[in-house]
Amino acid sequence: MHLTRTGRILTAATATALAFTAFSVAPAFADGGDDSRGGHSVVRVHLMGSQPAPASPVIAGINPGVAPWVNDRSTARVREDGRIRVVIRGLVIPPPRGTGVNPVASVVATLVCGDTVADSTDPFALSPAGDGRTRDTIAVPEGCADPTVLIQPAANRTVYIASGMSSRDHERHDDE
Repeated sequence: MHLTRTGRILTAATATALAFTAFSVAPAFADGGDDSRGGHSVVRVHLMGSQPAPASPVIAGINPGVAPWVNDRSTARVREDGRIRVVIRGLVIPPPRGTGVNPVASVVATLVCGDTVADSTDPFALSPAGDGRTRDTIAVPEGCADPTVLIQPAANRTVYIASGMSSRDHERHDDE
């Protein structure tokens, strides 16, 4: 196939544009696509329903709820820049202590660093089936040690009904 000078110039320009686009976009997808706005994870956890003490610990002076809570796959992720995403599925008090229906209308997600409460999300709705989600921004202290995410009833922040604690191995693989 014989290309004219104009055809060769257009082909070279197209190849250059494609290469530029590939090298510009690739870093945006390196951290998982929608995570391209920066901020490595401080913590990424699976949430577990709390159990009455002593089965679940007191965390930063906050007690576990007095009833046993269960949930389906639920997650929380907090980034260095303060973005937090929480997805809760099926967080309820099961029979015989409960009805299998969630009695809490709204919750907050609270970040704990070490033994100190760092910040909480704005309240977000939890359905009767125990489903809820939020994307918010909170204050994250630099060097947040042993990060934990608590799910607390918005109306009673002296207890938590679900939690997710950091794990060194999980964090190492999170940002690879």
